[in-house]
This record gives sequence, structure tokens and C-alpha cells, in this order.
Amino acid sequence: MKILEHLPSMNQLNHLHGDAMTLLMRTPSMLFLQWNIGRKTEMALSIICSEEYTSLKKTIRFYQKKKNSLYFKDFRISDHHSHLFIEGIGSDAGYYAELILHTSENSTLTVLKSNELIVTYTNDSQIDWKAYKDEPDSWEKQFSAYTVYDK
Repeated sequence: MKILEHLPSMNQLNHLHGDAMTLLMRTPSMLFLQWNIGRKTEMALSIICSEEYTSLKKTIRFYQKKKNSLYFKDFRISDHHSHLFIEGIGSDAGYYAELILHTSENSTLTVLKSNELIVTYTNDSQIDWKAYKDEPDSWEKQFSAYTVYDK
């Protein structure tokens, strides 16, 4: 994994694009992941998590779907990172990523999910994958909200 640190032109433009996560193929064995969290979303997440956004730990969870199995690899990131190169991917698999926040109380919140890429041919995998076991949800699957506007 390589983290891009010197892309000022992209970082300066991130605030224009809103909340997004995009996974692109750079070469047959390397993917490029870009994400952005807007300032308003950061403020909302601070309220939801009862912590400053900058104090929340952040992880990119990169998934590989292969032969009816799901594997993952976690990458810790900091606030100033917004791009990753992921090298050594395997062939005949699907890939996608999520941005996960971790609170000081060990709660997790998935904030963004990327598009999925299907890779049909590359060199042998060089990433140390872990088998994914579905964790029970700690939140309700049903949600309803109403908005009231003042005149």
C-alpha cells in the first residue's frame, strides 16, 4: 500500500465534490482509491459520535470478493490522507472499500462505501487477506426521519 501525500491540487478541490469514495483501476495489479468527507458531514459525525471528528480513528477497509467468499484488509489512515494505491491485488475477484470511524468507546460507524471493481486477470495476490465474518449490527435496520421547517 502506498499513501499519496503530495497532491495539493486534488486536496484543494476535495471540498467542491462533497462526500464520495471512488475506486479505480490504475494497472491490472494496482487500484487507486480516493475519498472525501465534507466539512458539514464532519460536523454531523462529531455530533453523532459525541467527539471531535479529528479525534476519531479512521480505517479504510478494503474488501475482496472471490469464489463466494469475502476477505478484507484494514488500513489505518489520518485526516490528511484522501488517496491510496493498493498494490498486489488478485485476479478473478471483486473489490470495494469502506471508510470506517472508530470512537473512543470502541463503537464503529461506516461512513462511505466505494463502487465495486471486478478484476478478471492480474498477477498472484501479494496482500495478506483475512476471512471476513459478518458482525451483528449494533443499530436498527429500520429508520424514519421527519423534517420540520419554520416559516
